[in-house]
Amino acid sequence: MESDVSVTVRTTTDGSDPFGTARLRRGVLDAWTASPARFREDANAEEDLALGGYRDRLVVELAQNAADAAARAGATGRLRLTLHPADADSPAVLAAANTGAPLDAAGVESLSTLRASAKRTERDAAAAVGRFGVGFAAVLAVSDEPAVLGRHGGVRWSLAEARELAADVARHAPGLGDELRRRDGHVPLLRL
Repeated sequence: MESDVSVTVRTTTDGSDPFGTARLRRGVLDAWTASPARFREDANAEEDLALGGYRDRLVVELAQNAADAAARAGATGRLRLTLHPADADSPAVLAAANTGAPLDAAGVESLSTLRASAKRTERDAAAAVGRFGVGFAAVLAVSDEPAVLGRHGGVRWSLAEARELAADVARHAPGLGDELRRRDGHVPLLRL
């Protein structure tokens, strides 16, 4: 279904979108517009993972992702976790730095979906620790604005921006608006 809704795309300072996030975001919003049940399914799945099964697995999931990145690069795996405490101007930040393969478009798409891991090639699957495509949702237990940064770019998710995007689309899609109201504005953050 073609949508007449415009989406604000945040790009790098040079205007590029190296990971194809605008295309991913547009596809999700179009799917939700065409099928509000798809929105409900995405929201329920993310909520189940963030508040349920993966809530207490943040460090384990970050370590598994780091191990998998190292294996893809054929490198020795290293992970450094640093907690930067909150101060008067900013919230606490948990930074995870690791060695391994750089972030790419397939990786960003995997992080933005559930149960659609890019670690499914035969070579990757043999060496992978995690491979089901749900572990990154553990970050939602501690953050409404997770980000992944690499040498060649990064991607950030924002609950506030996801709510705005969904609300903008819902103005033209009554079924989606009904779903948003039922969920008190909660949206599946990682999908956008």
